[in-house]
Amino acid sequence: MLWKPVTIIGPWLWSAAVGVAVVGLWIWLTAPWDDGNDRWKLVAGQSSVTYGQVIATGEHEAWAFGWDILGIAAWIPVADGPHRPTAFHWDGNRWTRSDFPVKLGDVGSVAASGPSNVWVTAGGSVLRWDGRVWAVVQAPPGASGGLAVTADNDVRIFGDHKMWHYNGTTWSERSLSFHAFRVSARSASDVWALDGAGPWVRHFDGEVWTRVDLTPALPKAPPPSDDFPPHPGGPQLTAITADPSGVWITGEIGASSFLLFQAGSGWRSEDTSAKAGRMVRGLPPVPDGRGGHWFVGSTDINGYDSALAHRDPAGRWSRVPSGGELTSLTAVPGGPLLATGLIGRASGVFRNLP
Repeated sequence: MLWKPVTIIGPWLWSAAVGVAVVGLWIWLTAPWDDGNDRWKLVAGQSSVTYGQVIATGEHEAWAFGWDILGIAAWIPVADGPHRPTAFHWDGNRWTRSDFPVKLGDVGSVAASGPSNVWVTAGGSVLRWDGRVWAVVQAPPGASGGLAVTADNDVRIFGDHKMWHYNGTTWSERSLSFHAFRVSARSASDVWALDGAGPWVRHFDGEVWTRVDLTPALPKAPPPSDDFPPHPGGPQLTAITADPSGVWITGEIGASSFLLFQAGSGWRSEDTSAKAGRMVRGLPPVPDGRGGHWFVGSTDINGYDSALAHRDPAGRWSRVPSGGELTSLTAVPGGPLLATGLIGRASGVFRNLP
């Protein structure tokens, strides 16, 4: 019979261990994490937008959207229940709550062309902020998909194989041969959409939709391993941004993230896992106004420990850990980056510190 040594902790070691634990708890409780850290400063402590969306609409304008959990689910973490959509407005100085005309439901898509033309799908309704109040827009039933907004008289809402267009006065309906699940537009005659059925992007020139097959540019699946078996569906496209510098698409294959972009007359893919980390939230690239883009990357294989990643116009990458979890990102023109998320014990809207 083999005997294994047994370690006995003496009273003084036990007291020391307890002391260390108490000190650690005290440091956590008293740490300055209730307002962010040295990289992200909490500017709106609103827990309802922690997993919501933030969007800049001007140099001194931004909105953050989320939802409050109602009923018994608000007290039981594992329970689900009705939600109340919430909205908070930033005027360049402070954040204030702005109530929606709908009282139940989650916030879906968000888009804007300026401070007085902000559109949101929430609670099964399509809402518009005209610079003064939120109002329910009488859009056709089922218009709860992606939003593309380029002007007051050019708003597109996508549903299941359908698109509704608002010209500032009336709505028109159009059938689509595909399901658009992510959209981005540069003008009324330059709209891009990811096709939910395959590795294709669709382009609208103001008259017709054209399918662009991205298969030749897509990355190949990495060899399977014990930790990551082969992905049965192949590459998955997750988000799209169309801006003056081009069209930028993020995606995932297995446990790897990638970026697709236009290169000359074709498309090119770039593995971003080592440069930005996994980008698992499906957030669109955020233009920096100088031809580069910001991304919410990560520092861990699962993509939960967020990092702020940047790609400049020359293709050079940088990545800085956020110290928490970022759930959405936007850039104020000529100003700071804003993000929703959770850092330490703080949650809500954060401003990036230089």
